[in-house]
Order: sequence, then C-alpha cells, then structure tokens
Amino acid sequence: MIKDLQAHYRDLLRQHGDSPQAVQYSSRETQERRFEKLVGVADLNGCSILDFGCGTGQLQDYLLRHGVNVHYHGVDIVDEFLTLCQEKFPQGRFGQLQDFQGKQFDYVLVAGVFNNLMEDNTAFYQSTLKTLFGMARKGLSFNMMSAYVDYQDEGLFYEYPEKVFAFLKQKVTPFVALRNDYEVKPGVPPFDFTVYAYRGGQ
Repeated sequence: MIKDLQAHYRDLLRQHGDSPQAVQYSSRETQERRFEKLVGVADLNGCSILDFGCGTGQLQDYLLRHGVNVHYHGVDIVDEFLTLCQEKFPQGRFGQLQDFQGKQFDYVLVAGVFNNLMEDNTAFYQSTLKTLFGMARKGLSFNMMSAYVDYQDEGLFYEYPEKVFAFLKQKVTPFVALRNDYEVKPGVPPFDFTVYAYRGGQ
C-alpha cells in the first residue's frame, strides 16, 4: 500500500519525465490500449471533457493524435502534473477537484485512478464515481483492474467487474455498459475492464 500518493507520483515524474511510466503504466502501448477503450464511450468530438486523474495530460495527447478535438479540463492531486499540463495545453483548465465545484462536462473520463491499493478502495471508487457522474451531462467512462486474474500485485487493487456494474445500476444510473473483452497485452487474457455510465439510453 502506498502511504503518500502525491509523493509517489512526484517521484515517478522525477524519474521518468513526461511519459506513461510517470503515471504508473508499463508502456505507451498498454496505456493507449486502455485509452482506446476509455474514449469508446461516445463520439467525443466537440465535447467538453473532464480528465479525472489527468497526470501529464497523455489522454489529451492521445485524443489530439487521433483527430478528436475536445474542450479539455484536467484534475489531479499532484501540482507538478497540473503545471506541466497547463504548459502543454494552454487552452485547457487544470486544478484540484474542488476547483471545478458546480461545473459540468459532457463526459468525465477516469484512467487508472482506482488501481492503487488503499485503506478502503470500495468506498473510494464508489463515492468518487457518484461525485463524477453528478458532473457529467452525458456520461462517465472509467477503467479498473479485474479480480479475474491468476496473479495480483500486492500494491494494486483488483475488483470483480460485476460488483462495479451492480453498484452503478443500483446507486447511480440504469444505463451501464461493461467492457471486459479486450487484451491490454497481446495474448494475455483480460485483466482490465472499462465501464461506461450514461444519463440516458444509447
């Protein structure tokens, strides 16, 4: 369990610079495979986006390289990440979650935020998803590590996809889609899943 997440990510940024490794991905390929599923929530062109846990803004890099133009905003707990994002994307707005209180966005996207083991991961992801869905006009997209694996890293949190699905259906919205059908690494069975939660039917 990581005791100080801010210090942990500051150390990664110092070691790896603006790279996938700075936000705990093993490679750009696995990061972008996850991004591909995350942005599959909808046609995001022209939409306002909140990237919750934006890191160094690599999701925005991905969107731009794939010709998806959005009104981009980022939230993170690490000030150094926010400073770097503002330098890279001067048209965007970046800050802590409280800086966006009362704001709404078409879609909220969440990549990798729920992966680190903490004292009560279930309470954290459930309360966070409720809050973020309240900020989404159209929908929410996020990913998590699946408990259906034969090995679990002691510092990471793994969840059963059906538990997340049931929570959203019962407590957040009846319009939920679950993706657990993709490989993050070629030839390796799914160990990651992506969930879409919508305001209305698609």
